[in-house]
Amino acid sequence: MAYALGIDLGGTKILAGVVDVDTGEVLSTAIQLTKGTHGHGDLLERIGDVAEDALQQAHHTRSEITAAGIGAAGQVDTEQGVLIRAPNLPSTLVGTPISAELAHKLGCSVVLVNDVVAAAAGEAGFGAGRGYSDFVCIFVGTGIGGAIYQDGHPWTGATNTAGELGHMVIEVGGRTCGCGGRGHLEAYASHSAVMRTILGALRQGRESVLGHLEPNPNPDDRAHSSIRYHALAEAVTSGDALAVEMIQEGARYLSSGLVSIVNFYNPPLIVLGGGMIKELDLFYETAAERVRREALQVPGQKLAVARASLGANSGIVGAALLAFQESTQRI
Repeated sequence: MAYALGIDLGGTKILAGVVDVDTGEVLSTAIQLTKGTHGHGDLLERIGDVAEDALQQAHHTRSEITAAGIGAAGQVDTEQGVLIRAPNLPSTLVGTPISAELAHKLGCSVVLVNDVVAAAAGEAGFGAGRGYSDFVCIFVGTGIGGAIYQDGHPWTGATNTAGELGHMVIEVGGRTCGCGGRGHLEAYASHSAVMRTILGALRQGRESVLGHLEPNPNPDDRAHSSIRYHALAEAVTSGDALAVEMIQEGARYLSSGLVSIVNFYNPPLIVLGGGMIKELDLFYETAAERVRREALQVPGQKLAVARASLGANSGIVGAALLAFQESTQRI
């Protein structure tokens, strides 16, 4: 048996796990918050700590770990092991030699990849993408990230940034995206985008059960909203008109982006994951049904759409698997 560390580095939390790379089993996990760190040194120290916690819980030592993989929410230079751009992570982390510094700290080789590339690798090895050598993976949460699997491996393009599907333009001159661009898919179908429309509607006086959770709605302060995924799901289940309308609207926008992917790239499978997919059946079902119906007939009929099946562990499993594969190639 071989073991590797997988680390999911997000804007709000750091999740680490010890993974059996032969079976995909996660032997242990540990978590710490990303926010509250002071500078890149503090954050790297915290990553090292959460990795050590995961090792202790799995009753393993560093010497028993083959490699460590980190999936980070941002654009990554995998060869240099640095973040190129990461709007949801501390800015001081951009340009820091993350792989090198953590390799010294953990005592093993460290691979840095985009977080959805890592999730796609997990799903390819042990989840919804198993058995497919080619597929597209899209995770819809705070933002929208994507990854392309080709011939059994992540395809990252000429500059290692392929797969930024959340930044395809679906409306010329449309809403401003968090990246500064206009009309991007992420500005219409992400959790942040859907929450903005809901909070805006509440502020204008729309009736909804969600109004009880948000007495002073502010569309520009979505991060501190009291409305979580569970509350959205309950509102949809109860038939709340505003929740149903806005969830379906976001799903229609998502399906428009998916249709463009299918018509252009013709993948046999699209794997959808992230909080919006995992927690909101209406969002997933609306998007999946519409993409098959609205794509060109031949690729649409041959398309499979599946939910990511590894849940919150997709990223750590995939990061561990990619790190292990790279370490064995070096031998």
